[in-house]
Amino acid sequence: MRFPKYGNYSLDISGNVLEVFATGAWNLKTTEFFIEEMHDLIGSFNGEPWAALMDGRRWVLSTIECQTRLADSIKVNIEHGLTRSAYVLDSGMVKRAQLERTHPSRARDFKGKNYEREYFRKYFEALNWLHKEGFSPITNT
Repeated sequence: MRFPKYGNYSLDISGNVLEVFATGAWNLKTTEFFIEEMHDLIGSFNGEPWAALMDGRRWVLSTIECQTRLADSIKVNIEHGLTRSAYVLDSGMVKRAQLERTHPSRARDFKGKNYEREYFRKYFEALNWLHKEGFSPITNT
């Protein structure tokens, strides 16, 4: 399998869920574009609780600088209503270890926040968990 020279992503808001599809190896520029676009989108949640569903099965990895920027970004997201994150990954532990470096619980100032993250191997398992937690990409119109 060939991956693009630089990582890529797509973002979509469905219901009260931000869906993220990440591919390839991310560099700092990709990460910064991602964060900027994501922060523009999350304003549509109007401060209401929301969840993130990240499919990282085709994501390769990222640099330490990217992980630091993502960790800061996740803290901003939590301040703007992010309460649940579901990560869909393949069975290897390297990606999960990298993503754990972005978890805000590593920060001393992260206490009493209503934020949880879980890891899944299957997309529908992640959707089911989010649904049980009160988040769904299906809108009730």
